[in-house]
Parts: sequence; C-alpha cells; structure tokens
Amino acid sequence: MKLAHKDIEKDNAGQVTLIPEEAEDMWHTYNLLHVGDSLRASTIRKVQTESSTGSVGSSRVRTTLTLCVETIDFDSQACQLRVKGTNIQENQYVKVRVHLELASEALAIDILMISDKLFRHQDIATRSRYVQLVDNVKENGGNVRIFSSLHVSGEQLNQLSGVVAILRFPIADMSEAEEDSSSDED
Repeated sequence: MKLAHKDIEKDNAGQVTLIPEEAEDMWHTYNLLHVGDSLRASTIRKVQTESSTGSVGSSRVRTTLTLCVETIDFDSQACQLRVKGTNIQENQYVKVRVHLELASEALAIDILMISDKLFRHQDIATRSRYVQLVDNVKENGGNVRIFSSLHVSGEQLNQLSGVVAILRFPIADMSEAEEDSSSDED
C-alpha cells in the first residue's frame, strides 16, 4: 500500500490518504478503519435523468463519496472491503441530509420515514440530530413513521440513507440556500 498523505496529531486524530496496490491492502485497510471514521472513496452510482419530454433514462457514473462509517466488512475470498455509512459530503450526484433539516425548519415535511437504526447510532451527536429532527416534525404537525431495521422495509430504507421525507411543498435547492446565508453575512 502506498501512503500518499499523512497528517496525524498527538491525540491520534487526523487523516491519511492510502492507495492500495495489492489485493491484500484491503485487509490492512479493514484493520485500520473504525466505526465513526470518515472514509472518502471512488464508487460507481446509477443516476436517473429526466428529459424535457418526461422520458427517464439512467446511466452509471463514477463519483467520490465521503462516508461516516457505520459498518465495516471484509470478504476474504474476494479481498474486498465493504463499508456502509452515511454520506457527509454533497456532490452533483449525491445530496446530504442537511436538506432534510432545511425542510424541517421551513415546516415543509409532511411525512418523515426514518430507520430505528438512526436512533441507536453509536455517535451521540448523530443520534441527537435525528431525535431533534423527529421532534421538530411532530411539533409542526407532520407525521413520523419509524421503520425497524429488522424488517425488509427498514432494510430498504437503510439502503436509501435511513431517512426519507415527503414534503408539503418544494423547498429551495441547497445551493440557493447557501448563497442566501452567505449574502446575509456580508
């Protein structure tokens, strides 16, 4: 494995950039990763597009995701590392959950569907964030449906990030919301 970048502090916090060169390097990476770590990696995602005529097409695109690691698994037969987590950095193909918080603040969430796994998350800040989101939706007249991760519907919801909302009305795109907040600071 090639070490491309290293920035480790005395308390062992920091970041490293590793480039695997052999299949065995995935085993070493598996032993370095921990739940709660951030992992940035290239992946391929299926993206659906809608044309102006309403027809829907899909294509596969390569993108980079930054995940907060929730589970780590190593397949010794294929020498593959499987990491499941929550995307924490937005890109043109993947939005982050901050959009839900904006929708909640705008009182736009009619139905919130959330996995019970988020209520049992090891990271207290993440757990508190979703408890607060549920409380906000309930206080503002929205409906909350909690899905068990032991049921097939909960498993499917976890594959979609663990949380989905049906909105009462559309909200501004996140990039527009960020522009508005930066203009307020000027």
